Amino acid sequence: MQIKHKLLLWFAALVMGLLLALAGYVYVSTARFRAQTFAERLARKAALTQQVLALGDSAAGAMLVSLPEQTQYVYDPAGQPVYTAGLTPDFQPSAAWLGRARTQDSLAFTYPSPGHAERKEGMALSYRRPGAPGRYVTVVTAYDQEGHAELHRLRQVLGLGMLGAVAVVGALGWLFAVRALAPLTLVIGQLRTPRAGTAGFRLRPANVRDEVGQLALAFNDLLARQETLAESQRAFISHASHELRTPLTTLKGWLETSLAYDQDAASLRVGLGRAVQELDRLTALTNGLLYLAWLDGPDPSLPTSPLDLVDTLLEVVSTAQRQYAGQPFNLDLSEGVQQQTQAPTLLGHASLLRTALGNLVDNAAKYSAGQPVEVCLEMDTEAAVRVRIEDRGPGIRPDEAERLFEPLTRGRDVPADVPGFGIGLTLARRIIERHGGTLHLRPRPGGGTVAEVRLPLARG
Repeated sequence: MQIKHKLLLWFAALVMGLLLALAGYVYVSTARFRAQTFAERLARKAALTQQVLALGDSAAGAMLVSLPEQTQYVYDPAGQPVYTAGLTPDFQPSAAWLGRARTQDSLAFTYPSPGHAERKEGMALSYRRPGAPGRYVTVVTAYDQEGHAELHRLRQVLGLGMLGAVAVVGALGWLFAVRALAPLTLVIGQLRTPRAGTAGFRLRPANVRDEVGQLALAFNDLLARQETLAESQRAFISHASHELRTPLTTLKGWLETSLAYDQDAASLRVGLGRAVQELDRLTALTNGLLYLAWLDGPDPSLPTSPLDLVDTLLEVVSTAQRQYAGQPFNLDLSEGVQQQTQAPTLLGHASLLRTALGNLVDNAAKYSAGQPVEVCLEMDTEAAVRVRIEDRGPGIRPDEAERLFEPLTRGRDVPADVPGFGIGLTLARRIIERHGGTLHLRPRPGGGTVAEVRLPLARG
């Protein structure tokens, strides 16, 4: 069911419910007022009958009839009728009923009568006659023909009014639903045009300040991000294919050259050594691409366990020192870390976290050209730590700080002889974000780059 139909039904149901409640209140109030008024008239007739009959004037009592089908009855204390007057005496009370009436000063009642659509009404008054034992009961019955006719006309008027209200409410509800959903209909119409599948397509809402306009703007932002992602994927595939093709071509060239020209073992070893280097580059590139593909999956499982961050940094720095012999690495633990009762611990994947921090330290070592690399661990808050990795390389340009995290992207000032594929930073940020942390690059005062990692600590 469409939303405008639901709005129409809800609107109509709400208004009709209110109208029904109002009509019911009017009808019930009118019916109660009629019954109360008629009961008061019957009570006055019964009291007047008592007064007239007390004078012993039966002729005057017969002239008391003024209500439709009015009938008067008088019963003595023994329950025997002593007086009856009226055109259609059709009420015959039982002894039990008369006994109940004698215990009350007045008793209003109704009873069915043949030939009448509604019940006839009556009023009983009990009283004592001077010098007579027991209580007499005077009963007056009548049929409120005019009152019931008015109620019948009221039901007809209310029924016809409700039918008219249904038609009016339906028309107004449909107009309301169409007008209220017009901005959404406009957006849907734009999405169904052939142009919606083209690049650069954006929704044009009727009013950017209402909810539909805000939805359209959010959708436009999503389209922009998707286009950026698609462009990034195309660039990634293009760069990846180029980067994979280069070591494969070089590897094939060295092998073909060795097969064709190397006649001795020494020359053959040189050719095979170059081929092994290209295979290492190809393996590193492939592993990086596979890691990225896995981390960019819909929901990669990441088994975690408590990790001592100090031990992890020691392993990373030790590995870098073995790889870059002679390169100075300084690991500094801030005073806030040293004052902790236990080493900072986080929940993470040990291998992946070492890979991320190792990539950052490896980058710092490559670009420092033998100058010291600083690795500092400090408390960021009570629930998080910050790792700073500083190099003294050429630094980064301010406009490249975020671009360098895109796959297969390297800085414009990186020397040509520095190896790398532009995957390390991308992989490091993906891994750190999977651990609930953040990674940012900023220039180092005095030259170089600072990679700042923030990681949440394990609770408890």
